[in-house]
Amino acid sequence: MLRLASSLASGIAFALMLTLGGCATGAPEAGGPSPDRSATVAGTESSAASAAAGSAADGSFTFGAGGDLGANDLTSAGLAKLDASDARFFLALGDLDYDQTASDSAWCDYVTAHLPTKGAGFPFELVSGNHEADGGPDGRVANMAACLGDKLGSAGTYAAQYTFRYPATDPLAAVIMISPRLKVGGHTYDYRSGTADRAWLVRKIDRARAAGIPWVIVGMHYPCFSTGRAHGCDAGAPVMNLLVRKRVDLLLVGHNHLYERSKQIRLRTGCTSLRAGHFDRDCVVDNGADNAYRAGRGLVQVTSGRVGGRYQGIDPNDPDRRWFVKAGDRTTGWTKVAVTPRRLTATYVNTSGGMQDTFTID
Repeated sequence: MLRLASSLASGIAFALMLTLGGCATGAPEAGGPSPDRSATVAGTESSAASAAAGSAADGSFTFGAGGDLGANDLTSAGLAKLDASDARFFLALGDLDYDQTASDSAWCDYVTAHLPTKGAGFPFELVSGNHEADGGPDGRVANMAACLGDKLGSAGTYAAQYTFRYPATDPLAAVIMISPRLKVGGHTYDYRSGTADRAWLVRKIDRARAAGIPWVIVGMHYPCFSTGRAHGCDAGAPVMNLLVRKRVDLLLVGHNHLYERSKQIRLRTGCTSLRAGHFDRDCVVDNGADNAYRAGRGLVQVTSGRVGGRYQGIDPNDPDRRWFVKAGDRTTGWTKVAVTPRRLTATYVNTSGGMQDTFTID
C-alpha cells in the first residue's frame, strides 16, 4: 500500500514535469538521413557539465549501459564491475528494481551503496521500462528519478525522453533516451509519423549532426528486433525505421534478458522499410563478422538486457535471429562503450556465463 500511494503521488508530479519540460512540435521531418558529419553549424542543446572533468585531452571517455537490473547478487556483481571501471556515466535501460527492494527509494540507496568508489555524484541516468511505467507492476520511475536524478544537464523529460551531449566542451556524443510505446507521467510516447515525439527525436538527431558531433547514440527499453523468446517488436516498427533512416550510430536497448549485437542496418535501394518479424538481407550493409563496422553507414543495435534479470532464453526459430551476428542468453552483465573522436569501441562486461564480445565502429 505504501508503494502504491507513493506511486500515485509521484505520477502526479511526473505529469507536471512532463507538462513543463516535455515535447514540443518542431519543423517537419526531413525526407532523408541526417546531415553529413562534416557539418559545423553550432548546436543549441545542453552538454554534460562537471562529470566530464576526467575525460581525456581529446574528449575521449567511457560509459556503461544495461537494462533489467533488479537488486540481487547478479545486480551487485554488475555494479561492482561498474564501480571499478573508468565509466563516466551509466545508462540504465529500464526495468529497474523489479520490486526487489522495499521501496523505489530503497532501490536508489541500493545502487548508490554498491558504487562506493564512484560515489553519490556518479551519473546513473535512468529511462523507464514497462515495469515502472504508468500501470507497471514494480513502482514508478518518477520515484527513482527523484533519488537518482539527472546529473548531466539533460534537456527534455528525464527518465522518459531526454538528451545530453558529452563531454561539456567539444562534445563527442549526443545521447538521446526515449520511451517508445510506454506511458510515463500520463503521456504515451509515440514516434509514428506526424507526432510531436517523432518531431522532437528528429530535431535532436539533426541538431547533433549539424553541430558536427561525431556520434549519435540512442537508448531505450523496448527493442523492435531481438532473438529473445519473451518479447516481439514492442517498440514498434516506426521508431526503428526512423532511427535506421537517420543513421543513428549505436542503439542500446534492454527488455529481453540477453546480450546480442546486430549487423549494421541501413535503408537503401532494395530496402525501403523494415518490418517486424521479417528479415531483409538488402538492409544489411555489414554483417559484423569481423567485429568492425564503418562509421556513418548504418545503425548497430546492442541489446544489453540482463544486468540482474531472470533467465528468459533465445528463440532459435525467430526470424529476427538473422539480424544479429552475436547473441547469448546464459549470461549477465552490461556493455561498456569507449568513445573517441573517430571510434566507438563496445565491450560486453559479463558477470556470469562465458559470453564475450567487443566491436568497433570507425
